[in-house]
Amino acid sequence: MAKKPEKTAAPKPTKGKGGMLKLIVIILLTTLVAAGAGGGIAWYLLGGSEPGQDRPEPVRPAIYLPLDPPLVVNFQGSGRIRFVQVGIVVMARDQAVLDGVNRHMPVIRNNLMILIGNKTYDDLITEAGKEQVRAEVLEEVINVLGTRGERTQVEAVYFNSLVMQ
Repeated sequence: MAKKPEKTAAPKPTKGKGGMLKLIVIILLTTLVAAGAGGGIAWYLLGGSEPGQDRPEPVRPAIYLPLDPPLVVNFQGSGRIRFVQVGIVVMARDQAVLDGVNRHMPVIRNNLMILIGNKTYDDLITEAGKEQVRAEVLEEVINVLGTRGERTQVEAVYFNSLVMQ
C-alpha cells in the first residue's frame, strides 16, 4: 500500500513577541539618547568643569600709583643744560606690587633720575623717543623690585606730564 505523503504544517508566525522586543529596544535606545543629550546640555550650561579644576581668574581692575612729586632732572641738549619734569604713574593689578614700589621708592626715584638724566633733548622730543624712555622706565622699576625680592608684576608706567625747558 502506498502511503500518501503527509502535509507538513508551516510554522505559524508568532504574533507580538518579535514586535514587542523591537518596541522595548526602541524605547530603551530613545531613553538613553535623551538622557545623554540632557546630560550634555546640562554640563555645557553649568560650566562643564569639576569644582577642583582651575578656572581662569577674571582680570582684576588696574591700580595706579603716581610717583609724587614729579621727577625734575637736568640733561644736555643743544649745547646747554636743560631741565625736564616728568610725572610718572605706575600701574599694576595687585596692591602688594604697589606696596613694594612704595617700600623702595627712594631707589626707584634715584635710578629713574639717572636714567632720564642720561637722555638727550633729541631722545625726549619725539614720540618714539618718549615711548622708548617709557619702556626703559618700566624695565628699571621691575629690575629694582626684582633685585629687592619684591613682586614684579608691574604692567605699565605712564607719563602723565612731561615738560622740557
